[in-house]
Amino acid sequence: MEIIELDPADGDLVSGAFDVMRATHAADHPENPAPHRNTFVKGLAYPPPDEDEAHYVAVEDGKVLAVMGIGLPNRANLHFAWAWINVHPDHRRRGIGTALVERFFAYAREHGRTELTLDTHMTWEGGVERDKAGQLFLERHGFKLALTCINRRCAVDALDPAVEQELLEQAQAAAGDDYEIISWIGRTPEELIETMARIDSTILAEVPLGDLELEPETIDADLKRAKAERGEAIGIVPIQTVARHRESGEVVANTAVFAHADDPGYTDAYQGITIVDPAHRGHRLGLLLKLVNLRLVRERYPHLRAIWTDNADVNAPMIGINVTLGYEIVDAVGEFQIKLDS
Repeated sequence: MEIIELDPADGDLVSGAFDVMRATHAADHPENPAPHRNTFVKGLAYPPPDEDEAHYVAVEDGKVLAVMGIGLPNRANLHFAWAWINVHPDHRRRGIGTALVERFFAYAREHGRTELTLDTHMTWEGGVERDKAGQLFLERHGFKLALTCINRRCAVDALDPAVEQELLEQAQAAAGDDYEIISWIGRTPEELIETMARIDSTILAEVPLGDLELEPETIDADLKRAKAERGEAIGIVPIQTVARHRESGEVVANTAVFAHADDPGYTDAYQGITIVDPAHRGHRLGLLLKLVNLRLVRERYPHLRAIWTDNADVNAPMIGINVTLGYEIVDAVGEFQIKLDS
């Protein structure tokens, strides 16, 4: 067996890597959204503008047995690195996962990274029972649980229409006339890009991070444009709704759902981070934006059947909103951390 860096132009190895991802999903967490081939393949050729990525495959006799992706933030948090590892169920307990972890450590050291994370699916009360093998594997290699996120799924029509309308009217009344609600699909309108960059820059300062030591990243208009270009290249479209404060003209709350818009056979979408500026909380803006955006999702993408989200287990306000909307627990994802000597 050898571990080699995955070349996006090597179609056979890319296909083999995706087959491993698909087999891992089927064996370990089939209730979750399946990996999307087109997004994976195109994502190799169009990496995120704010991260440097590398992918490795474990190969034996020309067959891919495992795949690993590594991400390195390249604008802020230059001490940090994350990775994911999939080992084909038929080739586990052969030391392949350990070899990939060691390659991750070496890669991180080569790039001066000292805080590393890997994640694994875990059981959460009320959800699906998950095998503890992933957690035990990470702990054996020195990783410790740093952040737990609860994974939830919601049918796009989970709410009774009358209940949904009542919730919407209550949220609109709480928001009052101080906010303009604006929705769009795809790229952020140019007239909003600067204020959207401002609120996006607050995300890491506002969301619970557990024991992860991450600092907020300053996001500018150029980065937002670059991210939009990447989304278009890999076929993921944002369905977005924001609240703009009428007096200041600033966007003070934001939510988005991300969908594989070019694939009507893929019926799952993903809820992105919903954030409300601290100075504008208490007006039910989070609930209002999610309800308005949900209606837009149903209107423009009727093939979508479920929206998935995850929240830190300590993020009670957002969990409360999601429960109100009909989100149900599926499992949890544990983010495990290790710190290397600098």
